[in-house]
Amino acid sequence: MKQVWMQSYKHDGRDHRKWVKLYEVPGEPGVLWIDPDTPVVEADGSDWSSPFPVIYWVHPEKWYNVAILCKESGTGYYCNIASPVEYDSEHHLYRFIDYDVDLIVNVDGVYEVVDEEELTEHAHAMKYPQEILHKIAEATAELVALFEAQEGPFDPEARKRWTQAWIDATT
Repeated sequence: MKQVWMQSYKHDGRDHRKWVKLYEVPGEPGVLWIDPDTPVVEADGSDWSSPFPVIYWVHPEKWYNVAILCKESGTGYYCNIASPVEYDSEHHLYRFIDYDVDLIVNVDGVYEVVDEEELTEHAHAMKYPQEILHKIAEATAELVALFEAQEGPFDPEARKRWTQAWIDATT
């Protein structure tokens, strides 16, 4: 199973965040596995980790990516509005531009769109083109619709399949 890493940037090219140890889930394109307690490094050098496994879903054509939080109490989601992910096979690196807005879904299924003030601030400071702002709005609406329909990365059967594929690959 292939170990990879992932890097996010801001629109102006500054580092944003780095995931240092993910694994591609065999047979499931765009599905990455993060073990509990794996460090995530922020641009300022500080780090944090999740106490539970995370399934990270990325797509080369979607303006978002989804962290599926596999908690004992249920499944939560942290969704980044971001440029479509690119993969650098030479460096085993997934990378994307983080566009500030996030959709957070708690284990009870309550969701909230957050960081819209950050988007307003950064859009002005970094001069986001109108096309990017349009993509951000479309992606946010698409994510909410997918969650409400329990489709795409929010499909409970997909999560079960991805988890089983990981278990099968590691046992």
